[in-house]
Amino acid sequence: MNHGCLTLSAENLDKQDVCERIVLSALRYHNITMMENGSVCLLGKFHNVLYIAAKLCYDWDIGNNEIVSRLLNDIFYCEKTFERLLVGAIFGTRVTHFLSGWKCDFDDREDNIRALVYFLNHAISGRLEYRCESSLIKRRFIDVPMESYGQVLPLRVAIQHGAPDILLIMLRYGASVESDKLAPSPMEIILTKLSEFEVQPGQKGIVYPEQLVICLKLLLRTVTTACVRTPDHIANHIGILSVSLYEQYPNLANQNLIPPERSGVCPAELKHLCRCRIREILHANWALPCGIKSLQIPGSLRNYLDLLQD
Repeated sequence: MNHGCLTLSAENLDKQDVCERIVLSALRYHNITMMENGSVCLLGKFHNVLYIAAKLCYDWDIGNNEIVSRLLNDIFYCEKTFERLLVGAIFGTRVTHFLSGWKCDFDDREDNIRALVYFLNHAISGRLEYRCESSLIKRRFIDVPMESYGQVLPLRVAIQHGAPDILLIMLRYGASVESDKLAPSPMEIILTKLSEFEVQPGQKGIVYPEQLVICLKLLLRTVTTACVRTPDHIANHIGILSVSLYEQYPNLANQNLIPPERSGVCPAELKHLCRCRIREILHANWALPCGIKSLQIPGSLRNYLDLLQD
């Protein structure tokens, strides 16, 4: 019995080693074709070998972070984006060809999400950051803009699509919820959408899309107070850069969509403020979300910190 277990372990180790060698061969092949073309990627089949390698890494759960990091770095070097690893997780496999012109590398949306989590974990372990043309700062894997979507960050694409499951994953891994010059903040996107709904004939109140409301509640777990940027001409004139949600959208605040502790009506709870601060520190130390498990706190608080409950 013990001999059989040892044999099985040896076989598994051999398979891991073989897969790593195949991935390294794919990386070498890709680099050779680039060097022969003046360090410019030929794309097409010469570049798609990287996604064959990505599928192998995921399918065999390769744990060698150096190899997976090299793979992600090579993908970014050629494409300046990771949207091919993101689109299937956000939209599913049926629309990837229609939207992006290529067949999805993974089986279904759930498989895409699991693959994204796999690469997210490796990107964090490798502390990978990338210099993007649309940003003055280096961005982490989850915040690299999606080229085919107007340089918008993946989190914003997930919100526009109304996909709370993938939004939660992105938030747990520390995706940025800040605004930038190219687009409003994720909070502003949702609030703008919700403010467009009105009471329909025969209804007692406004009926908001459930997916959009869930996305809003998830975002509220990550901010101390929901704020909205003031227009530049006002900010420059009076020096007020943002206002509370209650001041900008009083009707939404009165619809019981947003707790008074988040809308600016009253201060946020100490427990929530602690969550926001602890997550900031964990993010700065590349410890979101996996580092939460090592904290010496009750399991319920770990789930609270990990945005899994409120």
